[in-house]
Amino acid sequence: MRAKRASELADRQAREKERREAEIRSKLNQELLETRKLQSLEKERRLQEQAKVDRDEFQRIIHQQKLEREIEMRMEADREERMKDHSQQLKKQIAINEEKKFQDKRALLEEGKKIKDNLANERRVLEAIKTQKLSELNSLGVASKYTSELARKRILI
Repeated sequence: MRAKRASELADRQAREKERREAEIRSKLNQELLETRKLQSLEKERRLQEQAKVDRDEFQRIIHQQKLEREIEMRMEADREERMKDHSQQLKKQIAINEEKKFQDKRALLEEGKKIKDNLANERRVLEAIKTQKLSELNSLGVASKYTSELARKRILI
């Protein structure tokens, strides 16, 4: 019976030892699961923080690019406005120069016409004087051999 009790005691002790080892393993597995869960949560939190940082950086870059694009568009608009103003000034100056040339040409033509009219008037006056002189000479009875050269003479002006 002693041997039976010793065997039962040994069995109980072995079962108790197995139960404690199983309990320790279960506790370790539970702690390991908790640790893994905490690590997973921490990793997810870090990923969310990194995603927020990335989103914020992306938004900052987009905002900066938008500002730069607006500045470039304003600069381009200013440059186009300056070019347009310059072009208008050049066109205005060209129109003024053309008008001045036209006025100068017109003045020159008018001056030429005045000169031509003056010459025509002088020619008429000279023709009138020539005619008057020939009449006077004829009325005085001067021979035509003396007046014929004057009568043939053309007035060139």
